Amino acid sequence: MKILVFGAGVVGTIYAWQLHEAGADVSLLVRKQRLVRYSHSGVPISFTDIRSGKKSIGQAVFRPQTVDRIDPAQPYDLIIVCVRNNQLPEAIQHIAKQAPKSHLLIMGNLWDADRFIRKFLPPDRFSIGFPGLVFGKNTDNGIQCFLFRKESTMLGDPHRQSNPELRKIAEVFELAGMQPRIIRNMTDWLAGRFLQSAITPALISKAGNAVLFGDNKLLIKQYIMALKEGQKVYRRKSKIKFFPFSLFFLPGFLIPFFLRRTFTTEQLAAWDTQQKHATEEKKQLYYHVLNAGKRQKKPMPYWASFEKYMDF
Repeated sequence: MKILVFGAGVVGTIYAWQLHEAGADVSLLVRKQRLVRYSHSGVPISFTDIRSGKKSIGQAVFRPQTVDRIDPAQPYDLIIVCVRNNQLPEAIQHIAKQAPKSHLLIMGNLWDADRFIRKFLPPDRFSIGFPGLVFGKNTDNGIQCFLFRKESTMLGDPHRQSNPELRKIAEVFELAGMQPRIIRNMTDWLAGRFLQSAITPALISKAGNAVLFGDNKLLIKQYIMALKEGQKVYRRKSKIKFFPFSLFFLPGFLIPFFLRRTFTTEQLAAWDTQQKHATEEKKQLYYHVLNAGKRQKKPMPYWASFEKYMDF
């Protein structure tokens, strides 16, 4: 399988690195001014890897095979799209035009993005995913990343169909140790993840840090109420049945207890680190949900109450 990773940010680079290490034929699309540096000097990567259950800390230099444009005469079997939400529309239109035969795996925090994607790609041309396994940030010397043990690369078909391309992708990711997990209701799962990503930064900002948020019963209750409001804004026939939304079926007094027990030390540390990066994107997610609620005229008192804490 010939693979192109479109998006040389932290997530795209880490996936390209791991696929390369596993022997995959993978190229990384980078801006022209970075072409020589990436190919020759490489990307220094500091990593903490606990996928095996044991913590492995180390350094690596990734020298990817790079391109600065998509050449229609050199088609790819798979293009993994790893760009920010605000960059996705332009990226999809460009790729659909330049790579009319490639299958796309679109990774990220997506909220009903498949409705937009279908304007440019037929249903059998794309799958959707979320890089839950990877957390990272840019540093002065390259990339610092964390590879989790209990997280996965979530994969799914937005139309809940049997997708042979998706199984091929999962096989390649499995060989690279990227812990793929195919789920049927991927659009619902992504909506839930989007809601969590949109509201969590405000709660951490209010608490002071992620550890204080995880220890604050009142804030966790407010978190739950805000997520319930967000779930009502997410317009689907069925309720989101994935964690933590599956907890909503429990008696109210039990929800905070079970939710607090799921916050791992690694997750809290990752939240604190992530809080300092991509602040504009975090605000965009928050206001996307808030504005959707206003358009639908659905009350969101808990969600709206955190607006003042989005100025971080």
